[in-house]
Amino acid sequence: MRRFFSPRRRIALGVVIILLITILAVRYAPPEGESNNTSGDVPLGTPTIVVTNRLDSIAINRDIEFKGVHIAIKDATLAAKFSDDRKRNGNYTLRVQVNAINKGKSVLGVDYASLVYLAIPDGRKVPTKLISIKPNALPGQLQSGFFDFPLPRPVSLSDLKVRFEGGPVVPLHVGTT
Repeated sequence: MRRFFSPRRRIALGVVIILLITILAVRYAPPEGESNNTSGDVPLGTPTIVVTNRLDSIAINRDIEFKGVHIAIKDATLAAKFSDDRKRNGNYTLRVQVNAINKGKSVLGVDYASLVYLAIPDGRKVPTKLISIKPNALPGQLQSGFFDFPLPRPVSLSDLKVRFEGGPVVPLHVGTT
């Protein structure tokens, strides 16, 4: 029986395949989770968030009402990466810190993922890539979290606006009220 490859060629082909798989895994696999638990999930409590290559940060301090939920928009930070961000989308991330509280007496459901987006100067809408507050708002329950927006390149924060579909528009200016 005739062999298609010599033993040397088979070994070289095997090494190339292993090397290619390793490169693809390092480049495209999700980041490793916490090593001190079995599931890889972020442990409960308040983990320290590491910001890589912070480019700009701005205090907003604006309160709005949206779909029955009182939302306090605290600040915004533009950086290359946040350590708790497991989604790779865009070269930069704009993180908008918010507090949300349902001041009503019944549970409210707000689909932030489809209702909140970033308006950039060229008129495009940038959808959120990660939202840390839950869409179900229980009466009187405070939620602290963020909206993350992917950006392909750095932009001036003062040129950006957070839009709430069917609701307010919040420009990212210092001291807006």
